[in-house]
Amino acid sequence: MARLSEEEINQIRAKADIVDIIGHYLPLTRKGKNYVAQCPFHDDHDPSMSINVDKQIFKCFVCQTGGNVFGFVQKYEKISFIEAVYKVAELTGIHIDHSLALPTKKINPAFAKLYKANKETIEYTHYQLDTLDAKNIKEYLYKRNITDDIISKYEIGYNPDQDALYRFLKAKKIPEEDILNAGLCRLTSIGIKDVFSNRVMIPIHDSHGNPVGFTARRILENDDAKYINTTETDVYKKGNLIFNYHRVKDIARHEKKVYLVEGAMDVLAFEKIGISNVIATLGTAITKEQFHLLKSLHVPIVLCYDGDKAGRNATYKFGQIAVKEKLPFEIVENHYGLDPDEIIDTYGKDELKAISNKTISWIDFLFEFLLTRYNLDNYSQKKDFAIEMADAISSLSDDFEKDSYYIRLRELTDFDMKLQENHNAPIKKQAKKESNYKSAKIIYPKSGRIHSEYEILSQMLNGVVACNYYKQELGFLKDDDCNKLAIYIIDFYRSHTFLNVADLLDTIAEENVKNLLLDIANWELSRNEINMDALKEAVAKAKECFLEDQIQMINQKIRHLSDPLEKASLAIEKNKLIKQRGEILCKERK
Repeated sequence: MARLSEEEINQIRAKADIVDIIGHYLPLTRKGKNYVAQCPFHDDHDPSMSINVDKQIFKCFVCQTGGNVFGFVQKYEKISFIEAVYKVAELTGIHIDHSLALPTKKINPAFAKLYKANKETIEYTHYQLDTLDAKNIKEYLYKRNITDDIISKYEIGYNPDQDALYRFLKAKKIPEEDILNAGLCRLTSIGIKDVFSNRVMIPIHDSHGNPVGFTARRILENDDAKYINTTETDVYKKGNLIFNYHRVKDIARHEKKVYLVEGAMDVLAFEKIGISNVIATLGTAITKEQFHLLKSLHVPIVLCYDGDKAGRNATYKFGQIAVKEKLPFEIVENHYGLDPDEIIDTYGKDELKAISNKTISWIDFLFEFLLTRYNLDNYSQKKDFAIEMADAISSLSDDFEKDSYYIRLRELTDFDMKLQENHNAPIKKQAKKESNYKSAKIIYPKSGRIHSEYEILSQMLNGVVACNYYKQELGFLKDDDCNKLAIYIIDFYRSHTFLNVADLLDTIAEENVKNLLLDIANWELSRNEINMDALKEAVAKAKECFLEDQIQMINQKIRHLSDPLEKASLAIEKNKLIKQRGEILCKERK
Protein backbone atom coordinates (compact mmCIF):
# COMPACT_ATOMS: atom_id res chain seq x y z
CA MET A 1 0.00 0.00 0.00
CA ALA A 2 1.33 3.44 -0.90
CA ARG A 3 2.30 5.59 2.06
CA LEU A 4 1.77 9.32 2.00
CA SER A 5 2.73 11.58 4.89
CA GLU A 6 0.13 13.71 6.62
CA GLU A 7 1.91 16.76 5.22
CA GLU A 8 1.60 15.45 1.63
CA ILE A 9 -2.09 14.66 2.10
CA ASN A 10 -2.73 18.13 3.54
CA GLN A 11 -0.89 19.74 0.62
CA ILE A 12 -3.07 17.88 -1.88
CA ARG A 13 -6.21 18.90 -0.03
CA ALA A 14 -5.04 22.52 0.20
CA LYS A 15 -4.50 22.68 -3.57
CA ALA A 16 -7.78 20.92 -4.42
CA ASP A 17 -10.88 23.13 -4.61
CA ILE A 18 -13.84 21.11 -3.36
CA VAL A 19 -16.14 23.01 -5.74
CA ASP A 20 -14.06 21.95 -8.76
CA ILE A 21 -13.83 18.33 -7.59
CA ILE A 22 -17.54 17.91 -6.78
CA GLY A 23 -18.34 19.83 -9.97
CA HIS A 24 -16.48 17.10 -11.87
CA TYR A 25 -19.15 14.66 -10.67
CA LEU A 26 -22.29 16.77 -10.20
CA PRO A 27 -23.96 19.84 -11.71
CA LEU A 28 -23.62 22.67 -9.14
CA THR A 29 -25.74 25.76 -8.58
CA ARG A 30 -24.32 28.87 -6.96
CA LYS A 31 -26.20 30.06 -3.87
CA GLY A 32 -24.64 33.19 -2.40
CA LYS A 33 -20.93 32.50 -1.97
CA ASN A 34 -21.51 28.75 -1.67
CA TYR A 35 -22.96 26.04 -3.94
CA VAL A 36 -25.77 23.49 -3.77
CA ALA A 37 -26.36 20.24 -5.64
CA GLN A 38 -28.64 17.23 -5.67
CA CYS A 39 -27.15 14.78 -3.20
CA PRO A 40 -25.86 11.59 -4.89
CA PHE A 41 -26.02 9.60 -1.65
CA HIS A 42 -29.82 9.39 -1.40
CA ASP A 43 -32.81 9.75 -3.72
CA ASP A 44 -32.65 13.53 -3.85
CA HIS A 45 -35.21 15.45 -5.89
CA ASP A 46 -34.24 18.95 -4.76
CA PRO A 47 -30.73 20.30 -4.10
CA SER A 48 -30.14 19.35 -0.45
CA MET A 49 -26.33 19.15 -0.47
CA SER A 50 -24.43 22.32 0.39
CA ILE A 51 -20.77 22.96 -0.51
CA ASN A 52 -19.05 25.46 1.79
CA VAL A 53 -16.36 27.26 -0.22
CA ASP A 54 -14.51 28.85 2.72
CA LYS A 55 -14.37 25.71 4.85
CA GLN A 56 -13.94 23.32 1.89
CA ILE A 57 -16.57 20.89 3.16
CA PHE A 58 -19.90 19.50 1.95
CA LYS A 59 -23.00 18.48 3.89
CA CYS A 60 -26.36 17.03 2.92
CA PHE A 61 -29.04 18.23 5.30
CA VAL A 62 -31.38 15.36 4.44
CA CYS A 63 -29.26 12.20 4.65
CA GLN A 64 -26.59 13.93 6.82
CA THR A 65 -23.71 12.74 4.63
CA GLY A 66 -20.80 15.15 4.68
CA GLY A 67 -17.05 15.59 4.77
CA ASN A 68 -14.14 17.17 2.95
CA VAL A 69 -12.99 16.70 -0.64
CA PHE A 70 -11.46 13.28 0.09
CA GLY A 71 -14.60 12.15 1.89
CA PHE A 72 -16.79 13.07 -1.08
CA VAL A 73 -14.65 11.21 -3.63
CA GLN A 74 -14.30 8.21 -1.31
CA LYS A 75 -18.06 7.93 -0.85
CA TYR A 76 -18.96 8.72 -4.47
CA GLU A 77 -16.43 6.36 -6.08
CA LYS A 78 -16.81 3.78 -3.27
CA ILE A 79 -13.06 3.53 -2.85
CA SER A 80 -10.58 3.63 0.04
CA PHE A 81 -9.30 6.85 1.60
CA ILE A 82 -5.86 6.57 0.00
CA GLU A 83 -7.45 5.89 -3.41
CA ALA A 84 -9.52 9.03 -2.93
CA VAL A 85 -6.38 11.05 -2.17
CA TYR A 86 -4.77 9.83 -5.41
CA LYS A 87 -7.98 10.50 -7.36
CA VAL A 88 -8.20 14.07 -6.04
CA ALA A 89 -4.53 14.60 -6.91
CA GLU A 90 -5.18 13.33 -10.44
CA LEU A 91 -8.21 15.61 -10.90
CA THR A 92 -6.24 18.57 -9.55
CA GLY A 93 -3.20 17.89 -11.75
CA ILE A 94 -0.88 17.11 -8.83
CA HIS A 95 1.90 14.59 -9.48
CA ILE A 96 2.57 12.08 -6.69
CA ASP A 97 5.97 10.40 -6.68
CA HIS A 98 4.73 7.34 -4.80
CA SER A 99 2.96 4.67 -6.85
CA LEU A 100 -0.37 3.44 -5.58
CA ALA A 101 -0.26 -0.29 -4.78
CA LEU A 102 -3.71 -1.53 -3.88
CA PRO A 103 -4.76 -4.92 -2.56
CA THR A 104 -6.55 -7.08 -5.10
CA LYS A 105 -10.30 -6.68 -4.80
CA LYS A 106 -12.17 -9.86 -3.96
CA ILE A 107 -14.23 -11.23 -6.83
CA ASN A 108 -16.85 -13.93 -6.56
CA PRO A 109 -14.91 -17.08 -7.69
CA ALA A 110 -17.88 -18.28 -9.77
CA PHE A 111 -18.04 -14.90 -11.53
CA ALA A 112 -14.27 -14.84 -12.04
CA LYS A 113 -14.47 -18.06 -14.06
CA LEU A 114 -17.04 -16.56 -16.40
CA TYR A 115 -15.06 -13.31 -16.74
CA LYS A 116 -12.03 -15.39 -17.72
CA ALA A 117 -13.95 -17.38 -20.34
CA ASN A 118 -15.31 -14.14 -21.82
CA LYS A 119 -11.90 -12.46 -21.75
CA GLU A 120 -10.29 -15.37 -23.59
CA THR A 121 -13.13 -15.18 -26.14
CA ILE A 122 -12.54 -11.46 -26.69
CA GLU A 123 -8.82 -11.99 -27.29
CA TYR A 124 -9.39 -14.95 -29.60
CA THR A 125 -12.14 -13.38 -31.73
CA HIS A 126 -10.28 -10.06 -31.93
CA TYR A 127 -7.19 -11.90 -33.18
CA GLN A 128 -9.25 -13.89 -35.68
CA LEU A 129 -10.41 -10.68 -37.33
CA ASP A 130 -6.85 -10.10 -38.57
CA THR A 131 -6.40 -13.55 -40.11
CA LEU A 132 -6.60 -14.29 -43.84
CA ASP A 133 -9.74 -16.35 -43.28
CA ALA A 134 -11.51 -13.23 -41.99
CA LYS A 135 -10.35 -10.90 -44.76
CA ASN A 136 -13.88 -10.57 -46.15
CA ILE A 137 -15.20 -9.90 -42.62
CA LYS A 138 -12.73 -7.04 -42.16
CA GLU A 139 -13.70 -5.62 -45.55
CA TYR A 140 -17.35 -5.83 -44.52
CA LEU A 141 -16.60 -3.74 -41.41
CA TYR A 142 -14.63 -1.20 -43.44
CA LYS A 143 -17.58 -0.82 -45.83
CA ARG A 144 -19.71 0.00 -42.81
CA ASN A 145 -17.20 2.75 -41.86
CA ILE A 146 -15.96 0.80 -38.86
CA THR A 147 -12.29 1.77 -38.75
CA ASP A 148 -9.34 -0.02 -37.16
CA ASP A 149 -9.45 2.49 -34.29
CA ILE A 150 -13.09 1.63 -33.58
CA ILE A 151 -12.35 -2.10 -33.88
CA SER A 152 -9.51 -1.73 -31.38
CA LYS A 153 -11.39 0.49 -28.91
CA TYR A 154 -14.46 -1.75 -28.76
CA GLU A 155 -12.47 -5.00 -29.06
CA ILE A 156 -14.61 -6.13 -32.00
CA GLY A 157 -13.87 -9.66 -33.21
CA TYR A 158 -14.99 -12.50 -35.42
CA ASN A 159 -16.18 -15.92 -34.26
CA PRO A 160 -15.41 -18.43 -37.07
CA ASP A 161 -17.71 -21.33 -37.91
CA GLN A 162 -17.02 -25.03 -37.35
CA ASP A 163 -17.07 -24.54 -33.54
CA ALA A 164 -13.61 -22.96 -33.64
CA LEU A 165 -14.20 -20.99 -30.44
CA TYR A 166 -15.12 -24.08 -28.44
CA ARG A 167 -11.95 -25.87 -29.60
CA PHE A 168 -9.84 -22.84 -28.71
CA LEU A 169 -11.28 -22.52 -25.21
CA LYS A 170 -10.79 -26.25 -24.61
CA ALA A 171 -7.15 -25.88 -25.72
CA LYS A 172 -6.81 -23.00 -23.20
CA LYS A 173 -8.06 -25.45 -20.55
CA ILE A 174 -11.27 -23.52 -19.84
CA PRO A 175 -13.63 -26.08 -18.25
CA GLU A 176 -16.66 -27.04 -20.36
CA GLU A 177 -18.89 -26.08 -17.45
CA ASP A 178 -17.54 -22.50 -17.55
CA ILE A 179 -17.88 -22.31 -21.35
CA LEU A 180 -21.53 -23.36 -21.14
CA ASN A 181 -22.28 -21.20 -18.08
CA ALA A 182 -20.84 -18.15 -19.83
CA GLY A 183 -23.31 -18.69 -22.70
CA LEU A 184 -20.52 -19.03 -25.29
CA CYS A 185 -21.52 -22.52 -26.35
CA ARG A 186 -24.59 -24.72 -25.92
CA LEU A 187 -25.06 -28.43 -25.42
CA THR A 188 -26.97 -30.05 -28.29
CA SER A 189 -27.90 -33.61 -29.26
CA ILE A 190 -24.76 -33.74 -31.42
CA GLY A 191 -22.39 -32.25 -28.87
CA ILE A 192 -21.25 -28.78 -27.77
CA LYS A 193 -21.69 -26.08 -30.43
CA ASP A 194 -20.67 -22.41 -30.68
CA VAL A 195 -23.54 -19.98 -30.02
CA PHE A 196 -22.05 -17.12 -32.10
CA SER A 197 -20.68 -19.14 -35.01
CA ASN A 198 -19.76 -17.01 -38.08
CA ARG A 199 -20.70 -13.69 -36.50
CA VAL A 200 -19.07 -10.34 -35.75
CA MET A 201 -18.60 -10.15 -31.98
CA ILE A 202 -18.98 -6.99 -29.89
CA PRO A 203 -18.10 -7.53 -26.20
CA ILE A 204 -20.41 -6.27 -23.44
CA HIS A 205 -19.02 -5.22 -20.05
CA ASP A 206 -20.62 -4.40 -16.72
CA SER A 207 -20.30 -0.95 -15.12
CA HIS A 208 -16.94 -1.95 -13.60
CA GLY A 209 -15.48 -3.07 -16.92
CA ASN A 210 -15.75 -6.83 -16.40
CA PRO A 211 -16.51 -8.75 -19.64
CA VAL A 212 -19.91 -10.37 -19.18
CA GLY A 213 -21.29 -11.18 -22.64
CA PHE A 214 -21.59 -10.36 -26.32
CA THR A 215 -23.87 -8.96 -28.95
CA ALA A 216 -23.18 -10.62 -32.30
CA ARG A 217 -24.21 -9.64 -35.83
CA ARG A 218 -24.74 -12.12 -38.65
CA ILE A 219 -22.46 -11.90 -41.70
CA LEU A 220 -24.69 -13.61 -44.24
CA GLU A 221 -28.07 -12.15 -45.18
CA ASN A 222 -30.09 -15.26 -44.36
CA ASP A 223 -32.98 -16.24 -42.12
CA ASP A 224 -30.88 -16.19 -38.95
CA ALA A 225 -31.52 -13.41 -36.46
CA LYS A 226 -29.67 -10.23 -37.42
CA TYR A 227 -28.38 -9.81 -33.86
CA ILE A 228 -28.17 -12.25 -30.99
CA ASN A 229 -27.05 -11.52 -27.45
CA THR A 230 -25.67 -13.70 -24.70
CA THR A 231 -28.48 -15.48 -22.89
CA GLU A 232 -28.84 -14.67 -19.19
CA THR A 233 -25.99 -15.98 -17.05
CA ASP A 234 -24.76 -15.34 -13.52
CA VAL A 235 -22.85 -12.27 -14.80
CA TYR A 236 -24.94 -11.28 -17.84
CA LYS A 237 -28.30 -9.90 -16.74
CA LYS A 238 -29.44 -7.61 -19.52
CA GLY A 239 -31.62 -5.46 -17.25
CA ASN A 240 -28.61 -4.60 -15.07
CA LEU A 241 -26.33 -3.58 -17.94
CA ILE A 242 -25.76 -0.54 -20.13
CA PHE A 243 -23.46 -1.05 -23.11
CA ASN A 244 -20.30 1.13 -23.09
CA TYR A 245 -21.09 2.49 -19.61
CA HIS A 246 -17.65 1.64 -18.22
CA ARG A 247 -15.92 3.68 -20.94
CA VAL A 248 -18.29 6.63 -20.79
CA LYS A 249 -18.44 7.38 -17.03
CA ASP A 250 -15.63 9.94 -17.01
CA ILE A 251 -16.25 11.21 -20.57
CA ALA A 252 -19.88 11.98 -19.75
CA ARG A 253 -18.92 14.12 -16.77
CA HIS A 254 -16.45 16.04 -18.90
CA GLU A 255 -18.95 16.52 -21.74
CA LYS A 256 -21.75 17.25 -19.23
CA LYS A 257 -24.17 14.99 -21.12
CA VAL A 258 -24.50 11.48 -22.50
CA TYR A 259 -26.36 10.11 -25.53
CA LEU A 260 -28.58 7.10 -24.93
CA VAL A 261 -29.32 4.82 -27.90
CA GLU A 262 -30.86 1.38 -28.38
CA GLY A 263 -28.08 -0.94 -29.52
CA ALA A 264 -24.32 -1.46 -29.72
CA MET A 265 -24.24 -0.68 -33.47
CA ASP A 266 -25.90 2.68 -32.71
CA VAL A 267 -23.04 3.44 -30.31
CA LEU A 268 -20.58 2.61 -33.08
CA ALA A 269 -22.52 4.86 -35.48
CA PHE A 270 -21.91 7.83 -33.18
CA GLU A 271 -18.28 6.80 -32.78
CA LYS A 272 -17.97 7.11 -36.58
CA ILE A 273 -18.84 10.81 -36.35
CA GLY A 274 -16.50 11.44 -33.41
CA ILE A 275 -19.05 11.35 -30.58
CA SER A 276 -17.87 8.97 -27.83
CA ASN A 277 -20.16 9.80 -24.90
CA VAL A 278 -22.79 7.30 -26.04
CA ILE A 279 -24.34 4.33 -24.22
CA ALA A 280 -27.00 1.79 -25.16
CA THR A 281 -29.75 -0.05 -23.27
CA LEU A 282 -29.47 -3.02 -25.68
CA GLY A 283 -33.13 -2.70 -26.57
CA THR A 284 -36.01 -0.33 -25.94
CA ALA A 285 -37.13 -1.68 -22.56
CA ILE A 286 -35.43 0.06 -19.62
CA THR A 287 -35.29 -1.24 -16.06
CA LYS A 288 -34.99 0.40 -12.63
CA GLU A 289 -31.42 -0.86 -12.39
CA GLN A 290 -30.53 0.83 -15.68
CA PHE A 291 -32.19 4.05 -14.52
CA HIS A 292 -30.08 3.88 -11.36
CA LEU A 293 -26.93 3.67 -13.50
CA LEU A 294 -28.09 6.64 -15.59
CA LYS A 295 -28.77 8.74 -12.50
CA SER A 296 -25.33 7.84 -11.14
CA LEU A 297 -23.74 9.67 -14.08
CA HIS A 298 -25.28 12.94 -12.82
CA VAL A 299 -25.46 14.45 -16.31
CA PRO A 300 -28.43 15.14 -18.60
CA ILE A 301 -29.44 12.33 -20.98
CA VAL A 302 -29.82 13.03 -24.70
CA LEU A 303 -32.24 10.33 -25.82
CA CYS A 304 -31.70 9.09 -29.37
CA TYR A 305 -33.82 6.01 -29.85
CA ASP A 306 -34.71 4.94 -33.40
CA GLY A 307 -37.15 7.13 -35.30
CA ASP A 308 -39.55 4.27 -36.08
CA LYS A 309 -42.81 3.56 -34.24
CA ALA A 310 -41.18 1.23 -31.70
CA GLY A 311 -38.46 3.78 -30.99
CA ARG A 312 -40.95 6.60 -30.41
CA ASN A 313 -43.07 4.41 -28.13
CA ALA A 314 -39.92 3.58 -26.18
CA THR A 315 -39.07 7.30 -25.96
CA TYR A 316 -42.52 7.95 -24.49
CA LYS A 317 -42.11 5.22 -21.85
CA PHE A 318 -38.60 6.44 -21.00
CA GLY A 319 -39.80 10.02 -20.60
CA GLN A 320 -42.61 9.05 -18.22
CA ILE A 321 -40.17 7.30 -15.88
CA ALA A 322 -37.45 9.96 -16.25
CA VAL A 323 -39.85 12.72 -15.18
CA LYS A 324 -40.82 10.75 -12.03
CA GLU A 325 -37.16 10.03 -11.30
CA LYS A 326 -36.21 13.71 -11.80
CA LEU A 327 -33.65 12.67 -14.42
CA PRO A 328 -32.90 15.61 -16.77
CA PHE A 329 -33.13 14.67 -20.45
CA GLU A 330 -33.69 15.97 -23.98
CA ILE A 331 -34.79 14.10 -27.07
CA VAL A 332 -33.06 14.06 -30.46
CA GLU A 333 -35.59 15.04 -33.13
CA ASN A 334 -35.43 12.11 -35.56
CA HIS A 335 -38.19 12.17 -38.17
CA TYR A 336 -36.46 9.78 -40.56
CA GLY A 337 -37.83 6.61 -39.00
CA LEU A 338 -34.27 5.20 -39.12
CA ASP A 339 -31.65 4.16 -36.61
CA PRO A 340 -28.35 6.14 -36.38
CA ASP A 341 -26.43 3.68 -38.57
CA GLU A 342 -29.13 3.77 -41.25
CA ILE A 343 -29.04 7.58 -41.24
CA ILE A 344 -25.30 7.45 -42.01
CA ASP A 345 -25.85 4.88 -44.78
CA THR A 346 -28.70 6.89 -46.35
CA TYR A 347 -27.79 10.54 -45.71
CA GLY A 348 -24.13 10.50 -44.60
CA LYS A 349 -22.18 11.24 -41.41
CA ASP A 350 -22.84 14.97 -41.47
CA GLU A 351 -26.57 14.41 -41.24
CA LEU A 352 -26.29 12.25 -38.11
CA LYS A 353 -24.00 14.88 -36.59
CA ALA A 354 -26.54 17.60 -37.43
CA ILE A 355 -29.44 15.57 -36.02
CA SER A 356 -27.55 14.86 -32.77
CA ASN A 357 -27.46 18.61 -32.10
CA LYS A 358 -31.19 19.10 -32.76
CA THR A 359 -32.95 18.29 -29.53
CA ILE A 360 -36.46 18.97 -28.29
CA SER A 361 -37.93 19.01 -24.79
CA TRP A 362 -40.12 16.29 -23.31
CA ILE A 363 -43.16 18.56 -23.65
CA ASP A 364 -42.43 19.28 -27.33
CA PHE A 365 -42.13 15.55 -27.93
CA LEU A 366 -45.45 14.93 -26.18
CA PHE A 367 -47.27 17.53 -28.29
CA GLU A 368 -46.26 15.57 -31.40
CA PHE A 369 -46.42 12.03 -30.04
CA LEU A 370 -49.78 12.23 -28.27
CA LEU A 371 -51.44 13.60 -31.38
CA THR A 372 -50.84 10.12 -32.85
CA ARG A 373 -52.69 8.58 -29.91
CA TYR A 374 -55.58 10.99 -29.44
CA ASN A 375 -58.13 12.20 -31.98
CA LEU A 376 -58.76 15.87 -31.24
CA ASP A 377 -61.94 15.79 -33.30
CA ASN A 378 -63.40 13.60 -30.56
CA TYR A 379 -64.35 15.59 -27.44
CA SER A 380 -63.52 12.86 -24.89
CA GLN A 381 -60.14 12.14 -26.47
CA LYS A 382 -59.38 15.87 -26.76
CA LYS A 383 -60.11 16.23 -23.04
CA ASP A 384 -57.85 13.28 -22.17
CA PHE A 385 -55.12 14.78 -24.36
CA ALA A 386 -55.44 18.14 -22.57
CA ILE A 387 -55.31 16.50 -19.13
CA GLU A 388 -52.19 14.45 -19.95
CA MET A 389 -50.42 17.45 -21.48
CA ALA A 390 -51.37 19.73 -18.59
CA ASP A 391 -50.07 17.18 -16.10
CA ALA A 392 -46.70 17.15 -17.90
CA ILE A 393 -46.57 20.95 -18.19
CA SER A 394 -47.36 21.48 -14.50
CA SER A 395 -44.19 19.58 -13.53
CA LEU A 396 -41.97 22.23 -15.18
CA SER A 397 -40.09 24.62 -12.92
CA ASP A 398 -39.66 27.42 -15.49
CA ASP A 399 -42.74 29.69 -15.36
CA PHE A 400 -42.00 31.20 -18.79
CA GLU A 401 -41.94 27.73 -20.37
CA LYS A 402 -45.12 26.74 -18.57
CA ASP A 403 -47.01 29.80 -19.77
CA SER A 404 -45.89 29.21 -23.37
CA TYR A 405 -46.94 25.57 -23.32
CA TYR A 406 -50.31 26.33 -21.68
CA ILE A 407 -51.01 28.85 -24.46
CA ARG A 408 -50.08 26.24 -27.07
CA LEU A 409 -52.34 23.67 -25.40
CA ARG A 410 -55.25 26.14 -25.26
CA GLU A 411 -54.84 26.93 -28.96
CA LEU A 412 -55.00 23.20 -29.78
CA THR A 413 -57.89 22.21 -27.51
CA ASP A 414 -59.68 25.40 -26.36
CA PHE A 415 -59.15 24.17 -22.77
CA ASP A 416 -57.41 26.65 -20.44
CA MET A 417 -55.59 24.15 -18.23
CA LYS A 418 -53.56 26.86 -16.47
CA LEU A 419 -56.63 27.79 -14.44
CA GLN A 420 -56.63 24.31 -12.90
CA GLU A 421 -53.00 24.62 -11.85
CA ASN A 422 -53.56 28.08 -10.33
CA HIS A 423 -56.46 26.66 -8.36
CA ASN A 424 -54.15 24.08 -6.74
CA ALA A 425 -51.15 26.41 -6.24
CA PRO A 426 -51.84 27.53 -2.63
CA ILE A 427 -51.97 23.91 -1.42
CA LYS A 428 -48.63 23.09 -3.03
CA LYS A 429 -47.04 26.25 -1.62
CA GLN A 430 -48.24 25.45 1.90
CA ALA A 431 -46.91 21.89 1.71
CA LYS A 432 -43.49 23.17 0.64
CA LYS A 433 -43.40 25.69 3.50
CA GLU A 434 -44.24 22.95 6.00
CA SER A 435 -41.47 20.73 4.62
CA ASN A 436 -38.89 23.53 4.91
CA TYR A 437 -39.97 24.18 8.49
CA LYS A 438 -39.38 20.55 9.42
CA SER A 439 -35.94 20.63 7.76
CA ALA A 440 -34.92 23.80 9.60
CA LYS A 441 -36.16 22.33 12.87
CA ILE A 442 -33.78 19.40 12.48
CA ILE A 443 -30.69 21.35 11.41
CA TYR A 444 -30.23 23.98 14.12
CA PRO A 445 -30.14 23.64 17.92
CA LYS A 446 -32.45 26.04 19.69
CA SER A 447 -31.15 27.18 23.07
CA GLY A 448 -29.77 26.21 26.47
CA ARG A 449 -26.90 23.84 27.06
CA ILE A 450 -26.59 22.50 23.51
CA HIS A 451 -26.53 26.07 22.18
CA SER A 452 -23.71 26.99 24.56
CA GLU A 453 -21.71 23.87 23.66
CA TYR A 454 -22.10 24.61 19.94
CA GLU A 455 -20.96 28.19 20.61
CA ILE A 456 -17.87 26.99 22.49
CA LEU A 457 -16.91 24.48 19.80
CA SER A 458 -17.54 27.00 17.03
CA GLN A 459 -15.15 29.45 18.74
CA MET A 460 -12.53 26.77 19.35
CA LEU A 461 -12.46 26.10 15.60
CA ASN A 462 -11.39 29.72 15.07
CA GLY A 463 -8.22 29.75 17.12
CA VAL A 464 -6.06 28.36 19.91
CA VAL A 465 -6.95 31.32 22.17
CA ALA A 466 -10.54 30.11 22.46
CA CYS A 467 -9.26 26.57 22.92
CA ASN A 468 -7.00 27.61 25.83
CA TYR A 469 -9.80 29.58 27.50
CA TYR A 470 -12.06 26.53 27.29
CA LYS A 471 -9.40 24.29 28.86
CA GLN A 472 -8.73 26.76 31.67
CA GLU A 473 -12.32 27.66 32.53
CA LEU A 474 -14.32 24.52 31.76
CA GLY A 475 -12.42 21.54 30.30
CA PHE A 476 -15.41 19.30 29.56
CA LEU A 477 -18.82 19.32 27.85
CA LYS A 478 -21.78 17.25 28.96
CA ASP A 479 -22.82 15.99 25.52
CA ASP A 480 -20.56 13.02 24.78
CA ASP A 481 -20.05 13.84 21.08
CA CYS A 482 -19.41 17.51 21.84
CA ASN A 483 -16.86 16.52 24.49
CA LYS A 484 -15.09 14.16 22.07
CA LEU A 485 -14.96 16.86 19.40
CA ALA A 486 -13.45 19.31 21.92
CA ILE A 487 -10.72 16.75 22.66
CA TYR A 488 -10.02 16.32 18.93
CA ILE A 489 -9.75 20.11 18.51
CA ILE A 490 -7.35 20.44 21.47
CA ASP A 491 -5.24 17.59 20.13
CA PHE A 492 -5.15 19.16 16.65
CA TYR A 493 -3.74 22.42 18.01
CA ARG A 494 -0.86 20.53 19.61
CA SER A 495 0.70 20.10 16.15
CA HIS A 496 -0.95 22.91 14.17
CA THR A 497 -1.02 26.68 14.54
CA PHE A 498 -4.23 27.09 12.58
CA LEU A 499 -7.21 24.78 12.23
CA ASN A 500 -8.89 23.93 8.94
CA VAL A 501 -12.18 22.03 9.27
CA ALA A 502 -11.37 19.94 6.18
CA ASP A 503 -8.05 18.88 7.79
CA LEU A 504 -9.60 18.17 11.18
CA LEU A 505 -12.18 15.83 9.61
CA ASP A 506 -9.49 13.32 8.65
CA THR A 507 -8.29 13.00 12.26
CA ILE A 508 -11.70 11.99 13.60
CA ALA A 509 -12.56 8.29 13.75
CA GLU A 510 -16.20 8.37 14.90
CA GLU A 511 -18.77 9.08 12.17
CA ASN A 512 -21.18 10.81 14.59
CA VAL A 513 -18.41 13.18 15.75
CA LYS A 514 -17.57 13.96 12.12
CA ASN A 515 -21.22 14.78 11.50
CA LEU A 516 -21.26 17.01 14.57
CA LEU A 517 -18.23 18.93 13.25
CA LEU A 518 -19.99 19.42 9.91
CA ASP A 519 -23.16 20.59 11.68
CA ILE A 520 -21.22 23.18 13.68
CA ALA A 521 -19.24 24.33 10.64
CA ASN A 522 -22.54 24.85 8.75
CA TRP A 523 -24.42 26.21 11.79
CA GLU A 524 -26.27 29.42 11.01
CA LEU A 525 -24.76 31.00 14.16
CA SER A 526 -21.25 29.69 13.49
CA ARG A 527 -18.57 32.34 14.00
CA ASN A 528 -15.76 33.24 11.59
CA GLU A 529 -13.58 34.74 14.32
CA ILE A 530 -13.21 34.56 18.09
CA ASN A 531 -15.62 36.68 20.12
CA MET A 532 -14.41 36.50 23.75
CA ASP A 533 -17.57 38.04 25.21
CA ALA A 534 -19.74 35.41 23.51
CA LEU A 535 -17.29 32.66 24.48
CA LYS A 536 -17.29 33.70 28.16
CA GLU A 537 -21.07 33.81 28.14
CA ALA A 538 -21.27 30.31 26.60
CA VAL A 539 -18.77 28.87 29.10
CA ALA A 540 -20.72 30.47 31.96
CA LYS A 541 -23.94 28.95 30.59
CA ALA A 542 -22.31 25.52 30.42
CA LYS A 543 -21.11 25.88 34.02
CA GLU A 544 -24.58 27.00 35.11
CA CYS A 545 -26.14 23.96 33.43
CA PHE A 546 -23.60 21.67 35.09
CA LEU A 547 -24.34 23.14 38.52
CA GLU A 548 -28.07 22.84 37.86
CA ASP A 549 -27.57 19.15 37.07
CA GLN A 550 -25.70 18.64 40.37
CA ILE A 551 -28.43 20.48 42.30
CA GLN A 552 -31.11 18.27 40.75
CA MET A 553 -29.10 15.14 41.58
CA ILE A 554 -28.92 16.22 45.24
CA ASN A 555 -32.67 16.90 45.26
CA GLN A 556 -33.24 13.35 44.00
CA LYS A 557 -31.04 11.93 46.80
CA ILE A 558 -32.74 14.03 49.48
CA ARG A 559 -36.17 12.78 48.38
CA HIS A 560 -35.10 9.16 48.85
CA LEU A 561 -33.34 9.60 52.22
CA SER A 562 -34.93 9.15 55.67
CA ASP A 563 -31.88 10.01 57.83
CA PRO A 564 -32.20 13.72 58.84
CA LEU A 565 -28.41 14.09 59.32
CA GLU A 566 -27.68 12.88 55.78
CA LYS A 567 -30.40 15.19 54.46
CA ALA A 568 -28.85 18.13 56.31
CA SER A 569 -25.39 17.34 54.93
CA LEU A 570 -26.71 17.23 51.37
CA ALA A 571 -28.66 20.45 51.94
CA ILE A 572 -25.40 22.24 52.85
CA GLU A 573 -23.75 20.90 49.70
CA LYS A 574 -26.78 21.99 47.67
CA ASN A 575 -26.65 25.53 49.07
CA LYS A 576 -22.99 25.84 48.08
CA LEU A 577 -23.89 24.88 44.52
CA ILE A 578 -26.79 27.33 44.47
CA LYS A 579 -24.41 30.07 45.63
CA GLN A 580 -21.92 29.19 42.86
CA ARG A 581 -24.74 29.26 40.30
CA GLY A 582 -25.83 32.66 41.63
CA GLU A 583 -22.32 34.05 41.27
CA ILE A 584 -22.21 32.88 37.65
CA LEU A 585 -25.58 34.49 36.95
CA CYS A 586 -24.42 37.77 38.49
CA LYS A 587 -21.31 37.81 36.28
CA GLU A 588 -23.51 37.16 33.21
CA ARG A 589 -25.75 40.13 34.06
CA LYS A 590 -22.72 42.41 34.41
